[in-house]
Amino acid sequence: MSEIRFGNYRVVEVLGSGAISTVYRAVQEPLGRIVALKALKTQISPTSSFGEQLDREAKILRDLAHPNVVLLLDVARTAAGRPFLVLESVEGPSLEQLLTKKRTVPVEAALAVASGICAGLEHIHERGVVHRDIKPGNVLLSSAGVVKIIDFGIAQRARTASVSDAFGSEGITPSGRIAPEGVKDAFGTPAYMSPEQILGDFVDGRSDLFSLGVVLYQMLSGSRPFEAPAKDSMRPPAGADRSAAQRIRRDTPTPLRERAPHVPRAVERIVMRLLEKSPGERYTSASDVLERLQRELRAMTRDDPASVVRGALVLAGFATAAKRSEGAGPSSSRRLVGARRAIVGHAVILLGFVIGVLAIEGGSAARGTLEPGSRPLELMPAEAGGLRVLATPWAYVRVDGQQVETTPFARPIPLSAGKHWITLTHPDAPPVEREVVIITNETIMLDVTMAVGPAADAGKDAR
Repeated sequence: MSEIRFGNYRVVEVLGSGAISTVYRAVQEPLGRIVALKALKTQISPTSSFGEQLDREAKILRDLAHPNVVLLLDVARTAAGRPFLVLESVEGPSLEQLLTKKRTVPVEAALAVASGICAGLEHIHERGVVHRDIKPGNVLLSSAGVVKIIDFGIAQRARTASVSDAFGSEGITPSGRIAPEGVKDAFGTPAYMSPEQILGDFVDGRSDLFSLGVVLYQMLSGSRPFEAPAKDSMRPPAGADRSAAQRIRRDTPTPLRERAPHVPRAVERIVMRLLEKSPGERYTSASDVLERLQRELRAMTRDDPASVVRGALVLAGFATAAKRSEGAGPSSSRRLVGARRAIVGHAVILLGFVIGVLAIEGGSAARGTLEPGSRPLELMPAEAGGLRVLATPWAYVRVDGQQVETTPFARPIPLSAGKHWITLTHPDAPPVEREVVIITNETIMLDVTMAVGPAADAGKDAR
């Protein structure tokens, strides 16, 4: 493999291969920089319509520069005229690899990934480009937690005076319909395509938003909205693409909460609106979707999205907690501020433990010495997991008889591995009690609606 060269780029390994191109990991000499190199396959003529696809992809990528879009570094041809693109190397798995291993990701991680995709789409759409193939395999997750959209092989852009010469009559016409040239044959992945793209009809940025809805639905539920839940694999059976396209055109998507009841209602509403059949019923722009995704993410955590994505990669075994690549998380000054805030936060929790230590005597004695709450909580357990609590409208949170927090709160409560008894109280509602089992390095989510006001009479149902 090391004998394969493209100019001053030495190939190290094959990263992937498609119908018309192969992607390699390569080293740029003499700089020693690691890059991703996308080259036309040798059996395809550089002068064919397929060969021209790489040139079109390069012309689209040259106008894109965004943290959530793969960066084009160079474009060239071999001595034999074989075209190749040089792209930034992203160290980390694809979203498809993550979902193959874990099937689903936590809600906050799904929102963080979707926010990264949406931010990239916002930049792409502002430049008149429609990606047309948003799917888990075309989303990379760097070890730093940065989301990257890749593969613009079938992307199209509207014709304007500034680009008409470069693109000829290819791409999307001003009316929005796909032009009849050979590029029309560059089909996407049916399971993630919008109804209008399947029909070869009007295609604009809202088509990519539909695809984003399918991806977000899959991250949250483990299956796509127009097919039966996948138990063992995210891949549909062979030959299922045509029926998938028919289902997308005709069927109503299964409500998200039927397959993922833990998902908040507000998140479900975002996903289901993205999956509307008519483009006019979806959100009008990626900016609109991004604002809503970020708002829901902030309601669940104050961690930055890259840290949330990285946490999901750590849980899946794709990254280690100790390693932090360049670009991960906040700057050193922000990390210092964050550390100070964490210290203050833990001090507040410690104060709550101290205040509540007397209360534990009676509560734990009632349950016996081996039950949760029979010993004081540790402030910083050696082998800790985490507990997040979502309470509507709000609640005091007691853990093993000790007052710990008041919802809403941003950071998970650090708890030692094992059983813990959680009590949620509200002055106008019956208390709600739950037993949870904390697992090391995992965060448990507890979502409870307090029976406030008239519903208080039904308090027994909330227990």
